[in-house]
Amino acid sequence: MTAADLPTDWWTTDHVRAYLASVGAPISRATWASYVSRGQAPAPDRMFGRSPAWQPQTIRKWQAERPRRGTPAS
Repeated sequence: MTAADLPTDWWTTDHVRAYLASVGAPISRATWASYVSRGQAPAPDRMFGRSPAWQPQTIRKWQAERPRRGTPAS
């Protein structure tokens, strides 16, 4: 799945992971879940039953503001 194939309204964990991989920041399902539970990634914007979902702009903003490897956090 490429970024162009992603839905425009709500992203599941798999959509988030596909987006991150498409921008060169692949992440495992377990790592993503760990980041969310520790507050290192955004909390879901909405739950559909037991499935978390994020608005694409939430993830894009988080990714843009993430410290990069070898770059000091500000």
